[in-house]
Amino acid sequence: MKNGPYLLGIDLGGTGSKAGVFTLEGELIGSGYGEYQMISTLPGQAEHDAGAWWQATVSAIKSAIRDIDASQIKAIGVGCTNGLIAVDKEGVPIRPAIMLWDQRALPEVQRITDCLGAETVFEITGNPLAPGAFSLPTIIWLKHNEPQSYAAAHKLMVPGGYLVARLTGEFTIDFSRASTTLLFDIRKRQWHEPFLEKLGIDIDKLPRPVPCDEVVGSINDLTAELTGLRAGTPVIGGCMDTIGASLGTGVLDEGQCFIIMGTAARVAGPVKTGQFDRRFMNCTHVQDGCWQYIGAINGVGSSLRWIRDTFCELEQREAAERGADVYELITAQAALSPPGSKGLLFLPYLAGERTPLWDPYARGVFFGLTLGHNRGDFFRSVLEGAAFAIRHVVELLEADSGLVINDLRIGGAAASSVVWNQIIADVLGKRVVSLTQSHTEVLGAAILAGVGVKLYPDFGAAISRTIVTGETYEPDSEAHLNYDKLFPMYKQLYLDTKDHFAELVQMDLPQGWVTKGKGQG
Repeated sequence: MKNGPYLLGIDLGGTGSKAGVFTLEGELIGSGYGEYQMISTLPGQAEHDAGAWWQATVSAIKSAIRDIDASQIKAIGVGCTNGLIAVDKEGVPIRPAIMLWDQRALPEVQRITDCLGAETVFEITGNPLAPGAFSLPTIIWLKHNEPQSYAAAHKLMVPGGYLVARLTGEFTIDFSRASTTLLFDIRKRQWHEPFLEKLGIDIDKLPRPVPCDEVVGSINDLTAELTGLRAGTPVIGGCMDTIGASLGTGVLDEGQCFIIMGTAARVAGPVKTGQFDRRFMNCTHVQDGCWQYIGAINGVGSSLRWIRDTFCELEQREAAERGADVYELITAQAALSPPGSKGLLFLPYLAGERTPLWDPYARGVFFGLTLGHNRGDFFRSVLEGAAFAIRHVVELLEADSGLVINDLRIGGAAASSVVWNQIIADVLGKRVVSLTQSHTEVLGAAILAGVGVKLYPDFGAAISRTIVTGETYEPDSEAHLNYDKLFPMYKQLYLDTKDHFAELVQMDLPQGWVTKGKGQG
């Protein structure tokens, strides 16, 4: 076992909580994972039991530090996905967390637009008005549809802030996550009180905004007893998962770009201008005078997981029997299909889409299906659809923002897929560099903690000490030529079908299986 000091990183994600203990050289020496489930009882709704987050995190921490002297953990960093959690004075959730995939607050967008003006919101916050991805519509929905929950809420938290509160008893929100509330002045880095006044939101219900690397508290006695951590261990303010990924991939300079392949994908990088593109999410960066653009793509890992759960019972059984990775069995079949999947296109909009469409009504489409298509073609088209979505974002960055992106670093759960990495390189016509550290956001949270307690002099020094790149994938020119033919059709296909998506939603069709007559029951 390596000697300390150690850093503990935690990432509260869309499907589970990960914890990792790292040396100051970025070597992972202990890890843990706890899973939880999405709650979706009505179409368009997506909730999590925040209590399950805490239980999963406690389990993950205990696993990560099982063989480690906890006194050698010098700081703890937290990264998180997005959602809204109303909690009481003890930090206990009042109701399930409403997550970023949830679209129930769509009608509130118009209410906010009428009150504040969409252009004013964008000018102050650097972000467009949209449900789910941003907290404000959800807060307004809660205020008008569950007034008892709103009234009982001591604080309205994001997942990372909730976790910090459970660890320390302090109610905070880091600057990067505050940027996704639509109540935060992204340049002044403070709550924008005129918005709160006009919307009737009590500022006392909002947590205290803090820099991502600020030490905001320490492990309390109860957490120490539950997890085995040492009471008094410093905890920093934390960050949104994409900021953690930026650090975990070693991307700090303008022009660098990375992709995180998780349940959703994020194409992101730093910018030094305070002018923002409304088709992207934007947040503060850990470096002063710098911001981060985020091309948030909903249907990447979630599309492949849907394929696994819906069509791959055979592969799941084989994986269990052989101790293999079910996704490798799926992508191996995809590799047998030619580039372009014999003309089968997939729009990966199974949960609507964010960048660059911002269309909550968008739905998934398989287009071009023939009798000549097989399972492998379907699987490959899903991988290619995600790669086309990534290309769509990168194309906008280069065409409209003037950035020159020569290669992309890729991390996250899907980044270990040789097949998928090569498809992304071929679709984009750019070099893709994989990261050897699969827990990118967890490492980023740990780096943030190390800078916060001065174990690293700055972020550049921390990255040079911890980040090691892996395999490089060069684009195949012939495959890229085929994808160049398909990409314009991919973009046009959405434009040709988007009106029908809204029509389907307005039909309000039954979402369950209903039988009538004989045999009912």
